[in-house]
Amino acid sequence: MPGRIDLLDVLEDGLCEEIAGLAQRCIAGFSDDRPVSVPLVRSRLTNALTSAPPMLAVARDGQKVTGWCAVRRPEPGEAKARLWGPVVAPAARRSRLGSLLLRRVVDATEWPLVTTDVPDDRDGAADFFTRAGWQAQDTITVLYGPPAAASHEAVTAASVPELEAYVAAAAHRYAHHDKVFAKATLRRWRDDARFQPGNLLLDTETGSLLLALAQRNATGSELLLAEVWAAEAGVRRRLITAAHTVAARQQLATVRAVTRQDPADFVACGMHIIGRCRTFTLPGKR
Repeated sequence: MPGRIDLLDVLEDGLCEEIAGLAQRCIAGFSDDRPVSVPLVRSRLTNALTSAPPMLAVARDGQKVTGWCAVRRPEPGEAKARLWGPVVAPAARRSRLGSLLLRRVVDATEWPLVTTDVPDDRDGAADFFTRAGWQAQDTITVLYGPPAAASHEAVTAASVPELEAYVAAAAHRYAHHDKVFAKATLRRWRDDARFQPGNLLLDTETGSLLLALAQRNATGSELLLAEVWAAEAGVRRRLITAAHTVAARQQLATVRAVTRQDPADFVACGMHIIGRCRTFTLPGKR
């Protein structure tokens, strides 16, 4: 049991390092295993449009962080806040610390909530939220594949004028974002430390796009296919294979995709399903 649980509304660099390190240890070997860095933590928890810090509960045993749970406040145009965690150190598990952290941020939050992706292969994770009164909402597929140079090349964001209008149109048409939120999409992506214009791949004939984020740290590297916005299967597959070419060119170790769509296009491009995740919502949180 921690010595204390603090509720914070500031995200300092030192704390980012601590919670990033704990998160990296806790996801090792699961289907959502990925490089967790300070920029990744900051970009995931802080509002990109308003720079608002998260609602963050941190458990400590002395000076050591033993667990944390965070709520990223809704962006303008979003209806729900996003829950991250709870993340609990292995030595502190089965002490009800996860439940205490979750309850602390839920009680302090005024918005409807939705979790991040909860892997099905993590024993007890789904049951944890179900016991706490949360309900399953969406199923997400996780895929991996080795980078493969291909013949398909895509136009990149580095060479397209009026890119903000292009991305806003795609966000509204394919992702069904509200127009105000859609207009800010490119700005939000650019605030992510992993964003590179050369990794935003476009199909200008159809107004489609694929956002790929390069992630590197001491434990590995990958190209994350974060968004694929295209209506036609042929266009989606061209963009996916172009992303593999980007990964091969940048000498990244693997390509990973997380999708709520039918994963058939990723499988057709040589990727393999390695797991599934679900999101959960908390009924009655208004």
